[in-house]
Order: sequence, then structure tokens, then C-alpha cells
Amino acid sequence: MQEVVQLTLHEERMIQLKKQFMAVVIALLAYDLGYTGAMVPATAFAAEATIGYVDLNTVFSHHPDFASARAALNLEQQKAQQEFREKAPSLDDNGKRALDNTLTERIAKREQELFNPIREKILKAVSKVAKERGLSTVLTSSAVVGRGTDITKDVLKAVGGK
Repeated sequence: MQEVVQLTLHEERMIQLKKQFMAVVIALLAYDLGYTGAMVPATAFAAEATIGYVDLNTVFSHHPDFASARAALNLEQQKAQQEFREKAPSLDDNGKRALDNTLTERIAKREQELFNPIREKILKAVSKVAKERGLSTVLTSSAVVGRGTDITKDVLKAVGGK
């Protein structure tokens, strides 16, 4: 029963984060489009901006370096689990927590080392494709409600994805 409550709390937190994200996206979009606070007809925005969107999850998972980075991260996680299993029996609760925190931080650092270069390449490709397509704004596909130009396939090609 407790697990169900935690899942529900996690879902509530995710909803809250999505709302905050959307608020930031809308604020950035309004800023990028030069929103002055006055009510402007939608057609005026359409004349100024062309909006594109990209499914970053798809691009990320199809990036040529993704599989090897994921395998390296899995190996790091397995090493951390093994290290915890070996050291935990001789530790008290505080020691176990400290070890868990250390191993978690090590995995997070390794994840950044492995995936940040991929993220950077993808963001550069998004910028390049947006410029080529004449888009003034590019959002993630999950943030788009309505119309826009899907540039996911073009970004996949730009990063050499499948």
C-alpha cells in the first residue's frame, strides 16, 4: 500500500514539474516573440514566428552513440551494485546510506560524462535544422499543442541517427 502512495506522490510531482515547464516554455515563447503585455491577435504572432518541434526522446534514443553510452552506464551501475553488496554487510545504517550516496553520485557523474556530449550534439543539430528551415522557435514535441513543423527526422539525419 505504501508503494502505491509513493507512486501517486511521484505522479503528482511529475504533473507539477510539467506545469512548471509549460509555464517556462510559454514565458520564453512570449519573450522570444516580443510579447509586450498587450493582447495581440494570433495572426500577428503567426506572421512573426514559425514554430517547430522535435521529439528529443526519439532523437536521443536513435543517436549513434546512445547504445554504447547506455551500455557503459549499465556497467557502471552493475559495478556500483556489486561494490554495495560487498561492503554493506560490514557497515551500520549510516555507513550504508553514505556508501549508497557515494555510489549514486558516482553513477550520476558517469551519466553526465557519457550523455552530455550526445545532448550537445543534438542541441547543435536542432539549432542547425531550425535555421535551415527558417524556424524562429523550436519546442519539444511534448510541449506542442496545436500546429508546428516537425523537424525530428531532419534532426535525426543531422546527428547520423537511424
